[in-house]
Amino acid sequence: MKIKKTLIAFAASALLAFGSAHAATFSLTGLQGGPLVNPGSFTATLNSAVADPMASLSFVLNGFLSLDGHNDYKDLLTLTINGNQVGTGSFNLGGGGASDTMFGNGTAVTVNPSNMDPGTAIGWNGGTTTVSGVTFALNSGVNTFTFAYSIPGASNGSGQGLGDEGWGIASATVTAVPEPETYAMLLAGLGLMGAIARRRKQSDAV
Repeated sequence: MKIKKTLIAFAASALLAFGSAHAATFSLTGLQGGPLVNPGSFTATLNSAVADPMASLSFVLNGFLSLDGHNDYKDLLTLTINGNQVGTGSFNLGGGGASDTMFGNGTAVTVNPSNMDPGTAIGWNGGTTTVSGVTFALNSGVNTFTFAYSIPGASNGSGQGLGDEGWGIASATVTAVPEPETYAMLLAGLGLMGAIARRRKQSDAV
C-alpha cells in the first residue's frame, strides 16, 4: 500500500511538471527604472531552476528628456547576459536621431509622446522602447543581465548629465521552457516506480 501511494504521488508530480512544460515567464530582480546617468550601467539577476538554450528576454527601456538615437550624439544601449554581449541599440527618446537595434532576432518598438519615431526630431520628452524576443542561453542557477549606456559620439565628452538625458529599465522578463532531459528523467523515474510496485505485488501474491 505504501509503494502504491508513493507511485501515485510521483505520478502526480510528473503530471504537474508536464503540465508546466509550456513556456513560463520570470521577472528579473534588481532592475533600475531611472533616471540613471549616461554613461552608466547596472546588473539585474534571475535565479532559474531550469535551463533553456533558447530562452527569450523582453524588456522596456525608459528614456528621459533628450536621450539620443543614431546621430552625432548617439547614445548606445548594450545588453550583456552571463558575460556575453547579446545586442546593442540606439533609440530616439527625445534627443533626435534615428532608432536602430541589433539584438539578433529581437524586435524594438519605440514610442514617445509626440509619436515622432521613426522620425529624427528632437522633442525633449523622453519615451519608451520595448525590446522583445532576444534569444539567449538560460542557465540553471543565477543568470546576470547587465544593461549599460555609453556615449561613443566624440562631441559628447564625458556625458550630458541628468539635466539633459537619462535612462532606465522599467521591466524585464524571461520566457523559458525546461530542457527535454528534465522530463525524460521524470518518465524514467515513473517507470522505475511502476516496476517496483509490480514486483512488490507479485512477491505478495506468492
